[in-house]
Amino acid sequence: MRTINKDEIGEKLIFLLDEENPIDEDISILNENGSITAAIITSEAYQFFLKKVEEEEDIIDNKTVEKFYESREMNNEK
Repeated sequence: MRTINKDEIGEKLIFLLDEENPIDEDISILNENGSITAAIITSEAYQFFLKKVEEEEDIIDNKTVEKFYESREMNNEK
């Protein structure tokens, strides 16, 4: 992950980050066309995101292992 110190960003972004309850409001950074180019999320939201990604990776890994064992069993029967 790339990082930047808070004192290196603009005042408007610092104001949004310092809101009392930022958990409900992610910050979108828009390009000149109004499309989202990046998003800033809270630490809690980021930890939740990482947990969900790990859970999905575990599901995929388990399916891969199951397919491997199934193919191995089929190969042993031939």
